[in-house]
Amino acid sequence: MITQRPRNCRTQEGRILMQKRERWVADTLVELSDTLVPALDPKNYWLCVANRYAQLVAASSVRLTAVGDRGDRPIVVHTDERLENPPLGEILAEEGPGIDCHEHDEPIVNVLLDEAKARWNRLAPAALSLGYRSAHAFQFSRREKVLGDVTILTTETTPLPVADLRIAVAFADAATIGMLNHRAIAGLTKTSEQLQGALDSRVIIEQAKGLVSTRLGVDPAEAFLVLRHYARSHNRRIGELCEQLVSRRMTASDLLKSLPKRSMRPDRRR
Repeated sequence: MITQRPRNCRTQEGRILMQKRERWVADTLVELSDTLVPALDPKNYWLCVANRYAQLVAASSVRLTAVGDRGDRPIVVHTDERLENPPLGEILAEEGPGIDCHEHDEPIVNVLLDEAKARWNRLAPAALSLGYRSAHAFQFSRREKVLGDVTILTTETTPLPVADLRIAVAFADAATIGMLNHRAIAGLTKTSEQLQGALDSRVIIEQAKGLVSTRLGVDPAEAFLVLRHYARSHNRRIGELCEQLVSRRMTASDLLKSLPKRSMRPDRRR
């Protein structure tokens, strides 16, 4: 005799599962947005994004392609080695839902591979031979910025629920915004470091000019000419030379050895 559980018990379990799913979605969105970390590794970040899509879509394998930080070699990550190795690894770089979503600037969803042999004459047969039955793709873009795309192959033919489609789009938006924010902060940090380095170098140069001016009895402008002449004649960077003078690893007298005597004029200021 089969005993059925009370309907209110099944309803309660459904609510618990829904609450867990909603919590997972919220946690994932926060995770994908939390990119203001100096040591963030873009490849690990995109692999995390790919894994979240694999968790969202049942019985799926994910391939994600993103533009590298330097804009040269793209970052490609997979949750299944079948999408990395031949034949799919090579085919997905040339055709498939990921390519199409870039061309049409919209998600490609619920495409049955059995019906896509004319559309993807290489991908469809190869994917079907490995047990995949449907394909989806979402683009990582924000206004005119396009960072990449994620391709999802699944062994199921059931269309993705509308709720899952919306979540997939939200993940793409969160990942795009997160990576753009990371790049913006990284760029500002690099610029700040360069400016600070230039300022520090300028301070050392001014200190060295003052030291040479005092020791050799010339005005600051002539002191700088002395420094520049020595740096050029010895194939040295002027900042490095000034740092050695300020740290007392060189003396102003050392500079005179490479200068023509007529180039030194005493400072006649009183």
